[in-house]
Amino acid sequence: MNAAARIEPERRHQWPARWPVLAPLTLLGIAFIFRLFDIFVLRLDEQLGEIILSKLLGFALIVGYVWLVGQQLTAIGLHTRNLQAALAIGAGITVMAFLIAGVVQVLTLPPGATLAIAAVDPKTGLSGGGGFAAILIVGNVVNSFMEEALFRGIMLTHFLQRMEFRRANLLQAALFAAWHLVWPLKEVLSGDASTLGALAQGGLLLLGTFVAGLVYGYLFWRTDSLWAPWIAHFLNNTTLNLIQVRQPSGELEPAVVMSIVVVVALAFLAFAVGPIAKRLRLPHLQPWPGGPPAGDRLTPIAR
Repeated sequence: MNAAARIEPERRHQWPARWPVLAPLTLLGIAFIFRLFDIFVLRLDEQLGEIILSKLLGFALIVGYVWLVGQQLTAIGLHTRNLQAALAIGAGITVMAFLIAGVVQVLTLPPGATLAIAAVDPKTGLSGGGGFAAILIVGNVVNSFMEEALFRGIMLTHFLQRMEFRRANLLQAALFAAWHLVWPLKEVLSGDASTLGALAQGGLLLLGTFVAGLVYGYLFWRTDSLWAPWIAHFLNNTTLNLIQVRQPSGELEPAVVMSIVVVVALAFLAFAVGPIAKRLRLPHLQPWPGGPPAGDRLTPIAR
């Protein structure tokens, strides 16, 4: 009986190495069920502007998995090693990208329109004052933890046991992009958008989140810290929630040009991460603890 009791935990600890693709895809499927229930049944986004419940459940799912396989959150990059450097790199390229995007947005504003600071959820159009802004910010904190832990912390570290970095990064970024397609789907089902309009929105969303996912994955890989993509993700979402375009009529609209340009700017600024990380002697991300050694398979996204 004691021998059997010892074998079962050992088998659980081997799950990430035995199923480096199936295990994270299973977690993704469960988290997606939480997401669908939150959006289409509870509809918390229409009440709060954020689907906080499914994000909390998603992060709890990841924490539970890490505990079940005998690891700690340090295994998915949530550690304090090189914390300041990771935060500085993630925040630095994001702030620079928004400065560039902000200039482009101002230069392309129609006559009489201005940039305004206002709390708006672009997915639902809900807006409010300081309290609503606080809800959006808290939601972004939780969302960034959950999505970074799932797509980068779990997926990337697991995929690296089976494939080189470029393929692993492409795969997690593609799944990250598909994860967001639920929003144009909801608009079609609710009658808020035509099929053609939703397809156009979905295409832009797919491309933007795919590129962002690549950048966040590279930040994690090159700093060996989930804090770098987390701060980048949080700053991106929060800025787009709080900076809007005010038309001459007073109507608020999302800063669409800014949201597009910032993704392009991030993609180019990511090329600076490698030299900076090398200068700071930051280590590369390794596969999930206990997995096969990285060796030469960890090829950077760009040299």
